Amino acid sequence: MDKEGMNNSKKSQQKFIKALSREASIEILLELCKDGDLAKRIYIMSKAAMSGVEADAIADEVFRNLNAIEVEELWDNSGKTRYGYQDPTDVAFEMINDAVQFHIRTMEQYSSLGMKIEEREYCKGIIVGLLRYGEDGYNEFRDWCPDDPYTIAENIIYDWKNDHTAGEIKEIQEVYDSFFAEDEAE
Repeated sequence: MDKEGMNNSKKSQQKFIKALSREASIEILLELCKDGDLAKRIYIMSKAAMSGVEADAIADEVFRNLNAIEVEELWDNSGKTRYGYQDPTDVAFEMINDAVQFHIRTMEQYSSLGMKIEEREYCKGIIVGLLRYGEDGYNEFRDWCPDDPYTIAENIIYDWKNDHTAGEIKEIQEVYDSFFAEDEAE
């Protein structure tokens, strides 16, 4: 096969790979993991791709997600319903909680993989994002849930305390405490 034919073949292969659905890609990847040498390479590449969690980036994402919640969504889901009355403050709490669940599940995934550093950084990011939203959130929705970001951050810390060492607990608690120490210093 000539060089041009080989390049076209590689381009064709790439097109097929890119056209795969997410589910098909995962299925193929799992099948490839049965090959010992290839499995080791996939593991190394996967771990490298999942490493390097930055708490500041997570905090920014959490803050943006919360600040993007539309107050109209709260109004649509609260008040009188066919099942009774849904208090807007209760619905607001659930909406914030739902908005951070993806991040909490990701943090728990790092934990289950034994990636303690990444788990800790993710936790810090979630907490800082919640606290920043509590202080600096500027959407109308924020007015309906003034204490909820703090409560959810405290719940995350409470859960963290059940599964971690004293040193790990102290580090996460310090992130929370330092946020309020900055306010007191001003």
